[in-house]
Amino acid sequence: MPTVVHPYRPVGPVLVRASTTTGAVDTPPPAGTALDELAWLATHWSRPELRDAVSLASPDLAARMHQLLTEGAASARAVHRAVTAITSYLARWQRRATPFGMFVGVTAVTIGPADARIGDRHTAVARADADWLTRVVDQLELDRALRRTLMVVANSGGVVRDGRFIVAARPAPGQRSPGPVRDLSTRCTRPVRLALACAATPVGFDDLVAQLAAQLAPTAPSTIEAMVHGLIDGQVLITNLRPPMTAVDPLSHVLAILRDAGEHLPDRRGVIDQLGEIDAQLRRHNKEADPGQQAALRAVAEKLMVAVVPPAAEPPLAVDVRLDATVSLPQRILDEAAAAAGVLLRVTTQPFGSHAWLDYHARFRARYGPGALVGVRDLVADSGLGYPPGYLGAPRARPAWRMLTERDAYMLALMQKAMRDGADEILLTDADIEALTVGDPTAVVPPARLELGVCVHATSTEAINRGHLELRITAAPRTHTSMAGRFAYLLDAADRDRLNQTYAAGQSRDVILAQVSFPPRRVHNENVTRVGRHTARVVSVGEHPDGEVISIDYLAVTADADQLYLIHAPTGRRVIAYVPNALAAVQMPPLARFLAEVGDARTAVFGPLDLGAAARTLPYAPRIRYRHTVLAPARWWLTTADLTAANPAGDADTWDKALDRWRRHWHVPARVIVCHGELRLPINVDEPADRRQLDTRLRRAGRLELREDAPIDRGGWIDRPAEFVIPMTLTTPVARPLPDTATIGWTHRPGASAVIHARLIGNPARFDDLLTEHLPAFADSLTDLGTLRWWANRHRDMIRLDADQHLSLYFRLAGPAAYGAVAARLGQFADDLHARGLPNELVLAAYHEQPSRYGHSPTAAEGVFAADTTAAIAQLRLAEQTGISGQALAAVSLAEIAAGLAPDPAVGYRTLLKDLKGHTEPADRALSDLARELACPAGEFARLRASAEGEAVLAAWEARRQVLRAYSAVLGAEGAPPGVLRTLLREHHHRALGVDPAFERQTNHLARAVALRYLSPAGHR
Repeated sequence: MPTVVHPYRPVGPVLVRASTTTGAVDTPPPAGTALDELAWLATHWSRPELRDAVSLASPDLAARMHQLLTEGAASARAVHRAVTAITSYLARWQRRATPFGMFVGVTAVTIGPADARIGDRHTAVARADADWLTRVVDQLELDRALRRTLMVVANSGGVVRDGRFIVAARPAPGQRSPGPVRDLSTRCTRPVRLALACAATPVGFDDLVAQLAAQLAPTAPSTIEAMVHGLIDGQVLITNLRPPMTAVDPLSHVLAILRDAGEHLPDRRGVIDQLGEIDAQLRRHNKEADPGQQAALRAVAEKLMVAVVPPAAEPPLAVDVRLDATVSLPQRILDEAAAAAGVLLRVTTQPFGSHAWLDYHARFRARYGPGALVGVRDLVADSGLGYPPGYLGAPRARPAWRMLTERDAYMLALMQKAMRDGADEILLTDADIEALTVGDPTAVVPPARLELGVCVHATSTEAINRGHLELRITAAPRTHTSMAGRFAYLLDAADRDRLNQTYAAGQSRDVILAQVSFPPRRVHNENVTRVGRHTARVVSVGEHPDGEVISIDYLAVTADADQLYLIHAPTGRRVIAYVPNALAAVQMPPLARFLAEVGDARTAVFGPLDLGAAARTLPYAPRIRYRHTVLAPARWWLTTADLTAANPAGDADTWDKALDRWRRHWHVPARVIVCHGELRLPINVDEPADRRQLDTRLRRAGRLELREDAPIDRGGWIDRPAEFVIPMTLTTPVARPLPDTATIGWTHRPGASAVIHARLIGNPARFDDLLTEHLPAFADSLTDLGTLRWWANRHRDMIRLDADQHLSLYFRLAGPAAYGAVAARLGQFADDLHARGLPNELVLAAYHEQPSRYGHSPTAAEGVFAADTTAAIAQLRLAEQTGISGQALAAVSLAEIAAGLAPDPAVGYRTLLKDLKGHTEPADRALSDLARELACPAGEFARLRASAEGEAVLAAWEARRQVLRAYSAVLGAEGAPPGVLRTLLREHHHRALGVDPAFERQTNHLARAVALRYLSPAGHR
């Protein structure tokens, strides 16, 4: 049986997030009156810990509760709504480990025998809420006298487009959803360009005005100052009054800036003193150990904050909790989690990167060539490739479909077998994992670091120490983000350092590790993205940095055949960028997301177990386990129609009975987690109050996902819901040497260039006819118009397989003046093809030279393209006329290319053997024999010389060999791009046989056989 390798090891501190309460859910009275429910609310609201937690999480609900319990004249509907809301909070608090605010606490775990001692003196750590502080800064920043004391910097998230400087509008505080991207634009006049240049790094407001005045004389300084104020208003310039995400304590940051300016602004002394009092109150709060005293200090702070700026909806404080706990886990649990993480990665449906990034990588190579070094800003601009599919503002939409693969079919078969056998669980074997593996696992580049969230279920610590336990995966965040980083500021210095070291684990000293810092698209999310500075290197996007940063202008992207790389252009070093929080991708500015993703975009995609394109829609999926770990819980889809179907007659059966019938049919347990959007609500379906929760949410949504929850006794060892976040790194780091890089080549645009690039779109089955019967004669007819040479290639999008295929035609002209006449002739040619019933849709496109792929002499390279096109056409004609296999002919032709490019044919054959090793598949034995026979030097290509078409092939090969020798000499003088032979071999296959990777690997196998034949003593040439 095959053995699955587990490539990861746990590193750094393990964090535990646990509920701050252990009390059982006291459900409201079933079918109670409004008075009964009101009494239930009063009982629970009298608990200070619940009142404090809910007040911080939802001030609106807290205000409603106060109104209900003090005014006493509420409708039954209002009371019931409050009961539903409070019940929901209680359920999450007492049954989940991942709420927020006062509901959950965090601490580091020690490694050793299982132990869990959790006290009740948890320490709340309070900060100014992001929405409240943004309102404060917005008001302060309106003071133009204050602005003159501040530092400003150009908005690094802005772009210049169509003569305007464009930034994403800063979201309004209190906004619940970021909504669509809203741009602010400013005319990019000379004064604005000068201001952007002068403020590329932070500069004082008055200093900026002085610098601009010196360069814009005789413009009045007052006019320049007004312009700078306008740039601040338009968010082109950002002041240092706005704290970056690396500032853990944003209020202290703002206060320090104001105090520096205060001596010049006596009229601001009042607000400075108010903020100083709030800051002092919060500092006292965060040092206080007694929870009761902390609550009193928070109440005072909130009153002070409301006096400065009343909050709109969110509370003025953001609170995290440091758990009063000592928790220890055995190493075996961490090793079990590492094995599960390795399995998740092994069975990923996207082992070579997401489909969006595969598409982007392919387009990068097609547009710029391998090794091309493209500035990040140029790349993501609309004049470049833009952002990958699925990004905000991307030019291409993310594909909404996915094909059913063999991996998906195998997963479906496992589920069907489990259901046939009446099993509620699939236990994956190593053989199953092999069958669920997509692609060659040895070719996969795994992410260097990842994190896994797990729950540990056992009845006692003794059971854990005996190995009687179960792990359930609860989170598998994207590998460029970090759940642990979100709470790092709550850890002690030693654990913070250990966590920070995990980001660089296994990386070469030549690599630059950089934290990407940015304001999120929703202000409130700053409460979870403000995580401090985790490394000395920071890439700051759209904020005023608090220290030295790596400028985005110094970052570039390059690619080789397999990977994309983020490069620090001045030093040529690889940059690994990461985001030390787990913010959802849609909440990130697209530029920040791009920087964090691009460098590892082609590594395997890590995430929750993917059931497959079809299985994820099944009404039921059984639990899936590997060893002691539940990779995916059992899952059911519940719709309103399901309950209607359970009660088709519409008789007296209640909704409860219909639900019970559905549960019996699908064997749904009592404890489940309701999932809808971001909602994760644990319920007990046997409890009437929880059933009402389910009914309410099902009526709203129409369709809900239910996941099985762990039995209630499984958390007994720790006495409450708890989740562990485990950072991991590769046991054996993967070396990723950077490709040799080159500058971007010249772009020839339609209408005014010396190269015409035309695409003939249509049925690829007709491309051979176009190449052999129509294009050569047409190209010959263009010589009188100044066409110097022509070449062709076939194109097929291997990522978007449903995209149209086309023939790319290239014509090198004597000069741009000939473009119009040749283009007109192309139009006539397309008309003729249309009349003949052949592909004729014609598109004129830009032609991008690629020095990183072909070298810096386009003339020499194009000579090879033209000669190879002639050879491919001759081979197609020979195959059609004589029946000789075109694939065998192409194999010999590949060997001839290698011989022509090398200083000595034997060197070329050996290079071919090396370059094509690992890029082959076995071919038919008869084809191998034929290829060796065609190449037989002793017979001087006797079989080819037997026909006129064969003589034409030999003549084309000889002409190409001469051109290749000249090209080789040019490359030898300037330095050959890496992989140039491999490129020429692939392109010949495309011209002669088409774009089919599997077929190409078979042809490569034949070409290696030919090369070995040539290198044998009997085959020496």
